[in-house]
Amino acid sequence: MRTLQQLRNFSFILFFMVMPLTAQENGLSKTYVQEGDQIRYTEYFKNGQIAQTGYFLNGKNHGLWTSYNQDGSKKSEGTFENGKKVDAWFFWDKTILIEVTFKDNMIEHAIQWDKSEILASKLQED
Repeated sequence: MRTLQQLRNFSFILFFMVMPLTAQENGLSKTYVQEGDQIRYTEYFKNGQIAQTGYFLNGKNHGLWTSYNQDGSKKSEGTFENGKKVDAWFFWDKTILIEVTFKDNMIEHAIQWDKSEILASKLQED
């Protein structure tokens, strides 16, 4: 059973790794805005919500990239460095958060966060 869950999680991660490539082929509207030496890219769903946004530097994905669901909730977020995924990437799926650490575009490790716990609260007792 554990192996089945791990396979499901890997498939989920793989989907989000491939998703930016296929999203550019689906006819969604896109904008490119020059900002200094980078180009800010924004892709929109047909309903006007942002599908994904990020930057290009020298023709390669660079800096923070964020993808969204059609309802505006975050789907994934992570950093590219000269076209390669680096550091921690986060993938949201309903109540599950998957954190994947990349180095030179290769997965170093992945953690599934699926427990909802209050880590801090400012509520005061009367």
